[in-house]
Amino acid sequence: MPIDFHGETIEARVPSPDGSEVTVRTVEVRRDPLLGTSSRIAEGVKLQRADPEALARLQAPDPRCPFCGDGLEARTPRIDPAISAEPRIRQGEAVLFPNLVPYSQYAAVAIFTRRHWLAVDAFSEALIADNLGASLRYVRAVHEADPDARHCAWNVNYLFPSGGSLPHPHAQVFVDPFATTMMRLQSEAGERYFHEHGSSFWDDLAETERRAGTRFLWDVGSTAWMTAFAPIGFNDVRAVVRGKATLLELDEADVADLATGMARVLRGYAALGFNSFNASLASGPLDGSASFRVNLTMVTRTAMLPYYRSDAMYLERLHWEAAVGRTPETCAADLRRESPA
Repeated sequence: MPIDFHGETIEARVPSPDGSEVTVRTVEVRRDPLLGTSSRIAEGVKLQRADPEALARLQAPDPRCPFCGDGLEARTPRIDPAISAEPRIRQGEAVLFPNLVPYSQYAAVAIFTRRHWLAVDAFSEALIADNLGASLRYVRAVHEADPDARHCAWNVNYLFPSGGSLPHPHAQVFVDPFATTMMRLQSEAGERYFHEHGSSFWDDLAETERRAGTRFLWDVGSTAWMTAFAPIGFNDVRAVVRGKATLLELDEADVADLATGMARVLRGYAALGFNSFNASLASGPLDGSASFRVNLTMVTRTAMLPYYRSDAMYLERLHWEAAVGRTPETCAADLRRESPA
């Protein structure tokens, strides 16, 4: 399998104030095996850990929250009847409705539960599966109503450090005629790989990582879980759904497998001291792709604290290059230990 994991280590030499000693720190520059983008693993880079006291004010029910209680129907918009006969899509505790701040043409919000607060390790398999299931029903309805809406993803920003605007746990559904930059780069690079090697990059990646073992986490049914060789964020975990190119191809078993793996990762994140995260489940174009595989990316963010430092700086936002403090191999070992199969 022609996947190249390429990295180079460089040294930074820093003399002490009086010049009597020299501190040597290493920086490992790794190339993403699909996109060719680079990330840096730098000694001394740290992510702030959780402080339970900082979360106290967020945990109580908030009468101003539009997603809480019986007021949800009065405060959230309805789905366009041209898309769905259901004004809001419900599945288990999940409720989906259009997003008042549309990041895509058919943007939607799907709350995980009417409860205002969930700890990271309280995102259960059932809550995740129902939320994803409701979101997939919406994606299917949108695509049937508008076949030009070919690009979609299921996304989570949890707590303010992740970019979330409300602590109430929710996912955001992206459906649009135009792919995001990452969707486009993944799709184009995946097509090139497929034409050069005759196989899907993501299938080859899962098998290569499984054989190597150092970054591989678990097989969960149809899904393979691993840490990213060249991470785009802290504690970067990836999952690949075997044989499925688009979100519309996922069946109930695939959804259950993704939910099981994601809940397991979140329990590991919580055990390691993190309470804020981002996740994105990416789809190939809905009109079909032989090369693409549905894949999930999850990263931790700076923990929610009274005064917190963002973990995104000039490198991440302006140079598209992540700088993290621990190797993916260490992260994988920690997650296997803290959240075993």
